[in-house]
Amino acid sequence: MDLFHDQPLFQGVRQMLSAFAKQAIRPVAAQHDAEESMPWALMKQASPFLSQTAQLDGRKKLTGVEDDPDPKKPKTQARLAVVGSEELAYGCAGISLALAGSGLAASPVARMGTDEQKAEFKKLMTGLDEHGHVRVAAMALSEPGTGSDISGLTTTATKDGDHYVIRGSKQWITNGQSASVYVVWAQADASAGRAGVRGFIVARGAPGLVPGKKETKLGIRASETAQVHFEDVRVHRDMMLGSTSAEATGLADTKKMLDSTRPAVGSQAVGIARAAYEHLLERIRSSSLHGTPMASHQHIMFELAEMQMEITASRMLAHRAAWLADHHLENVAEASMAKAHGARTAQHVTTRAMVLLGEEALEPGHPVEKWYRDAKIYDIFEGTGQIQRRILSKHLTGQNPT
Repeated sequence: MDLFHDQPLFQGVRQMLSAFAKQAIRPVAAQHDAEESMPWALMKQASPFLSQTAQLDGRKKLTGVEDDPDPKKPKTQARLAVVGSEELAYGCAGISLALAGSGLAASPVARMGTDEQKAEFKKLMTGLDEHGHVRVAAMALSEPGTGSDISGLTTTATKDGDHYVIRGSKQWITNGQSASVYVVWAQADASAGRAGVRGFIVARGAPGLVPGKKETKLGIRASETAQVHFEDVRVHRDMMLGSTSAEATGLADTKKMLDSTRPAVGSQAVGIARAAYEHLLERIRSSSLHGTPMASHQHIMFELAEMQMEITASRMLAHRAAWLADHHLENVAEASMAKAHGARTAQHVTTRAMVLLGEEALEPGHPVEKWYRDAKIYDIFEGTGQIQRRILSKHLTGQNPT
């Protein structure tokens, strides 16, 4: 059950992506996890209905319909994202991120970019890359030593005539090695503090842009994560996101953009939790403990009931936050709750599933072992659990926790 169960548009997308997750993603998930490889063939297979620039294209590619162009009318983007993210992550969280990771970069362009910047981004994402792969984009925000503190960026963008010169390094960047275009965030005006942070569109191959080493990760291994270095990269001022009126709120817009993406991240965590729960439930229904059916033991039944409550609550929080975003209503608290609660649910369900299944779930290649590893990152990226609680606390009290 979800908040959109009676709306054919969202349920049609859910059914389509559910089938894709079961028939196309699940069969190759273990292979890409073991190899730590991007699912390029699967990404090309999905490209007819999963656009890498969906935020810029509207949702016609996925649903056959366009959002109303009137900016005051409700949209469907955030709700489609939470519905789709859960189903794809149910198949494999790493592959889900590989399929949707470009959206992290496309989102600020869609939200803050001028028409010319949107057109340039789409041009750089058109066709296949030099390896014959679907083009992907990267949002270069996180840095060594800053983590969730996006106001503490050390990468700089120094004005030089009609250009900005970007210098610094980024870390833990999704699609960092393979991206055809980067949206990089840098401090353009140190005297302005947090308000001086700006986003820039930078094409692959720009002199001084050097993709760094690929990271080896605990989970989500089918999604590429890498360092990216900017060694005096010159970017024309026209590629700084936003118009003159938007420049003064660059960092604020970045945070608003995260409010729009965090519900979908929470939904990915729900997909992991649901996958582990359903696997465990099927196993319990067919197994015995001390000569009696496992499903007849009260403590096991109560564990299953608790898991189902948590999964449903996490889904509802994500759907509520997405509904608010689509209706142009503030969702700061709801987005943080959706992300934090989804992460906690995924970790709890996968951990308890491992305990109840015992030694078999500890074996490499066991699906619950993989889901357990995949779940941890959801308490870290897109703002740690502590950051989400800090945001929520400030929203409730008006005070920054110290």
